[in-house]
Amino acid sequence: MRRGMALARIIGAFFLLLACAVRLAVAEAPQINGVRSGQLDDASRLVIETSQHLPISLFLLAEPYRLVVDFPASRWRVDAKAEAGKLSAPLFKGYRFGAPQPETSRLVIDLDTAAVPEQIFWLPPQDGRHRLVIDVVARGETAFRIAAQGLLANQKQGFFTIPEPTKRKAGAVPLPRPRPTPAAPALASNNAKAIKGVPIPPPRPLAANNATSRASPRWVVFVDPGHGGKDPGAISVNGHHEKDITLKAAHELAKQLEATGRIKVVLSRRGDKYLRLRQRIALARMNRADVFISLHADAAPSSKARGVSVFTLSDKASDKEAELLARRENKVDLIDGADLGSVDPEITPVLLGIFQRETKNQSSMLAGRMLMAFDDLPTRKRGHRFAGFAVLKSPDIPSVLVEMGFLTNKQDERYLLDANYRRQIMQRVTRAVVAFLEASRPPLPNVLATN
Repeated sequence: MRRGMALARIIGAFFLLLACAVRLAVAEAPQINGVRSGQLDDASRLVIETSQHLPISLFLLAEPYRLVVDFPASRWRVDAKAEAGKLSAPLFKGYRFGAPQPETSRLVIDLDTAAVPEQIFWLPPQDGRHRLVIDVVARGETAFRIAAQGLLANQKQGFFTIPEPTKRKAGAVPLPRPRPTPAAPALASNNAKAIKGVPIPPPRPLAANNATSRASPRWVVFVDPGHGGKDPGAISVNGHHEKDITLKAAHELAKQLEATGRIKVVLSRRGDKYLRLRQRIALARMNRADVFISLHADAAPSSKARGVSVFTLSDKASDKEAELLARRENKVDLIDGADLGSVDPEITPVLLGIFQRETKNQSSMLAGRMLMAFDDLPTRKRGHRFAGFAVLKSPDIPSVLVEMGFLTNKQDERYLLDANYRRQIMQRVTRAVVAFLEASRPPLPNVLATN
């Protein structure tokens, strides 16, 4: 009898300790305490308030467009009195919270259109509150596709940690401003400060997300004739300027691309105008370009160097000649006293790395198609090469630089001055671009593997 009572007391104490441990574990679990939004120039800002600094994972899903933020298992403690699931910023429609797996909590943000995260950071903790900030921008279908595929490829790495600052610099993080009226446009005005001195056309409206728009795509190709204005580029022994040849080639390419009836062309310059490298990138992104093509005509120390090359971005040059060429091209900004360090778009480094990996893959595919199309050109084909060209640094647009030939070689110079040759090479560029755009549209994920 006594032995039974003692055993009962032991069992009771065990369950009491277990209950205390469970209550303690629940109490210490991270909490999601608030979700709100606001508008900042061309970005919609999402602020997620948590009880502690947490690692996260990000994903983008299509049909419909959604931004997914995963946290380690957390408790949902958003004020029930607030309008559930509603957000006020233009690019957001609402939100939902759930747990796809026991160890994961998921916040799903429904998007108005194909928008991507560009900035993600934590504000310094304040009164025990931790706030994750995500700035989302509408950059078009291609940017969305690149971001979605890049984030999906990064999924195997699981949660990543963004450092939380201890102090906030005065004025470093602007506060969200409320949406002015329910009828406010989905896209904010252009950020003219990013490309000072260049008139920026309004962004093209996004196509509706329906079967008709997908069956009859209309892409935007940004064509960038290299150099211009006070920057002549390479100069041949006969006095011909690279800037003039690239402009003629760009107009020819624009005519052929537009003739397909499926492509709208935006030129970085239509005349003899100087543009900084960052201006060219910004113009392409403002116009939500699907492809960026920069046209050049090279110069070399040796007059024997000749042929056509296609370059894509790389931190490490494929050869010494490519490295010297990129260094020379990047120095054109110094004509106007530009800071080369500010060429990179302002994107959170962790996102920049994820997006640029996918963009580099897409750019290499485009370069490969171009070189295949160049097989029957009369000049030499020098292949796919890599270098750190600043003009190719857009994180969300497949970008290539086509070196059409060498002005320092007499035979290449004759080709480059010949309108018929320029027509031939641009016909092949057009063929490659259309083939690339048609092939680079596989269905985007609409559900994650963890669901």
